Amino acid sequence: MATAAVRLITLFLTLISFSLYASPRIVSAGASVTDLLVELGAQSHIVGIDATSQLQDKDIPSVGYHRQLAVEGVLSLSPDLLLGSNEMGPAPVLSTLRDTGVNVVTLSSAPTVDALKQRIHTVADLTETQANAAPLINTIDDQLATLKSHASSAERNTSALKGLFLLVHQGRPASVAGANTTPNSLINLLGATNPAADSVTSYKPLSSEALLGFNPDFILVMQRSLDQLGGIQGLADAVPLLSSTQLTNTIALSPWMVVYWWAV
Repeated sequence: MATAAVRLITLFLTLISFSLYASPRIVSAGASVTDLLVELGAQSHIVGIDATSQLQDKDIPSVGYHRQLAVEGVLSLSPDLLLGSNEMGPAPVLSTLRDTGVNVVTLSSAPTVDALKQRIHTVADLTETQANAAPLINTIDDQLATLKSHASSAERNTSALKGLFLLVHQGRPASVAGANTTPNSLINLLGATNPAADSVTSYKPLSSEALLGFNPDFILVMQRSLDQLGGIQGLADAVPLLSSTQLTNTIALSPWMVVYWWAV
């Protein structure tokens, strides 16, 4: 009898240990969150994504737009963790999910390098991929250093370069990033200015006339968008005005951005 009781206690403790350290089932609500999970090597934990996210695994179901989540849609995937930005919602849905036992974690989307690094550490802790966090942060630091070096060595007559970030999707008008965005912070980190920040907050569809008016020295685009468009020619087709410019250099910023410089 005592031996049987010991076996039951051992089994119970084993199950508790497994539940504590088993890989979490994650619903990722936000493209940047999903990309971060992939970069940290935690893609296998993802059981659901939102409509803004993209993964090579086409069988992963979508829970809809990350601002308009539904309790039933998320719970149908039996997640342990719902991970998203502070744009995730609505708040009553998140509260209900917490009440059902789902760990709902909201990551800050503050557009600073320090905030990005904190997001990396937080997600790494949640997915037990801490070993991959340091190399990713080192890569980011190296890429920023490369951009700063390129900006400082560019031969210009003006005191500061002007840069734009274009959000480009096939079949949709391009949008420009203005103030209070991560791309705006990145442009500032380069020692450059974002002319769109004076008149645009967040993201706004861009006309060809507006691009001419901004008269940028360089543009930034997502690497993922460039791949979907089929490279530089696809980008030129999506934003026809770019076909009249002369791209002079390319710096790959995998996985998030590619920067194109051209003579103006």
